[in-house]
Amino acid sequence: MTAKSKLLLALILAFTLTVPDAGAVERGSAGLIETPFVARNTATREISCSVSLAHWYSAELGRAAPGARIAVSFWRDPASGALYLLNEAGDRMAVQMTWCGFAGNSWESRSVVTLAQGKAADLTCVSATDRLVCR
Repeated sequence: MTAKSKLLLALILAFTLTVPDAGAVERGSAGLIETPFVARNTATREISCSVSLAHWYSAELGRAAPGARIAVSFWRDPASGALYLLNEAGDRMAVQMTWCGFAGNSWESRSVVTLAQGKAADLTCVSATDRLVCR
């Protein structure tokens, strides 16, 4: 191995040891505040609630038959105000938008849910013609 190759290898090694992993995923609820979300279905059809997460990914929070409810926990960072949904591995997934609609076409019949800063969401969802209204 030449001196130039050794120097290059040493620089690469030093760089990889000193640069933090920009792709590291934060995990768990430590330092976060639990923010409950409940959507009660008083409509006559099954409903579905979903979230839009960072990087154009969406996830269904759950479904509820008439008379039932969907209940999940979001987690808020008190310092930044960011709202997270934790996946099965505990990864913090940034929530960008939340909505509920009729199951099977929840996006087309959606009621966008505004989550107040630091407040639990306790919603009642009702039928409004071809759309769902959750307040």
